[in-house]
Amino acid sequence: MKGLMILADGFEDTEALTTRDVLTRAGIEVTTCSITDRLEVESSFGVHVLADALLKLIFDCEPFDFIILPGGGRGTRNLSECQFLKQYLDYFMSKNKLVCAICAAPSILGKYGYLENRKYTCFAGFNAGIRGNFTGNEVEKDGNIITARSMHYSIPFALEIISSLLGESVKEKVLVGLNGLVAK
Repeated sequence: MKGLMILADGFEDTEALTTRDVLTRAGIEVTTCSITDRLEVESSFGVHVLADALLKLIFDCEPFDFIILPGGGRGTRNLSECQFLKQYLDYFMSKNKLVCAICAAPSILGKYGYLENRKYTCFAGFNAGIRGNFTGNEVEKDGNIITARSMHYSIPFALEIISSLLGESVKEKVLVGLNGLVAK
């Protein structure tokens, strides 16, 4: 299993890095992609991360099973202004592959109409104007879309992605490891 994580300047540190960490523990490959012309992306708290690839140079999405949009106020604004992001999201939606967004980033899914007639969650206030069924839950899965409310729920968000891709037993094994327990 492998997926794309889309990074824009201002991405929320925990939402991107924790999610990637937990997915990697499940053996899932995550390719981080910058939306700019440079691999270096600055997080909302000034951490400079070197992305694996430039999004605009990913021409074939077929090998990828999911796409993730981390939030952050500035990061979400920058993602929202990315003129070619929609074509990637359209591809994943058309193939019924997982589309995952956390915190403010579900607002981008709402902007493109993907949340219409679906349950979703996001950071308070970012649901304004979205035609969909806002639940306010920590994590919400409806069909091929997974959303999470805030950075506080980065681990449950990642665990839901794992469960959706690899099953509940793999999710439970990862959770045991995260809790420092010995598997039975």
